Amino acid sequence: MAPETSDKTGRPTDEDLSRRILASAADLLGQRGYQALSVEQVAKAVGCGKTAIYRRYPDKAALVAAVLRAQVQVGDMPDRGSIRADLLEHVLQNQRNQEISPEQSHGLRAMFEPDVFPTLWDTFFQHRRRQGIEIIDRAISRGELPEDVHHDILLDTIAGLTLYRQSVKRVHIDQRHYVDIIDALVSTPPRRLTDADEQAHIDH
Repeated sequence: MAPETSDKTGRPTDEDLSRRILASAADLLGQRGYQALSVEQVAKAVGCGKTAIYRRYPDKAALVAAVLRAQVQVGDMPDRGSIRADLLEHVLQNQRNQEISPEQSHGLRAMFEPDVFPTLWDTFFQHRRRQGIEIIDRAISRGELPEDVHHDILLDTIAGLTLYRQSVKRVHIDQRHYVDIIDALVSTPPRRLTDADEQAHIDH
């Protein structure tokens, strides 16, 4: 028996209303951008009261974070026994998450709003980073990378390439280029600076 989608008065269920709120918020975010978006606009588009939205999300930032979180996937933890294969699978998931239409470009920019990013960090970015750290730590244990490899620089270099080239310049990155970049980073990995290195940099 199919589940009901409305109550006896014909009103949508909570689940259906939640979907409509996120869908309308996503459309308006794409059209107007974060600063011009308001909870009032979303409520009007959905045909509900603002209270229905605030019951689910305490403010606009939380609503937009939920919209963006619904559009991306953390992805499975890759474990192919090779740092190159694992990093490639990891970065291809990142690429899929950033394959957006022109209408979604406002949403991508909203990701970095100061009141939106902390929620996305807790619910998404932190999980992706932990996957990357685990990939590198496994490679260190297998002897594929040195113990003093700089985890963040390695991961940020690949992630930054995707963000800038694909999401900012709107140029698709071929998988072969990811393979080349990963090979270069693994062959000559970035290393953590020693205290002496950092002091020498400051002195200069």
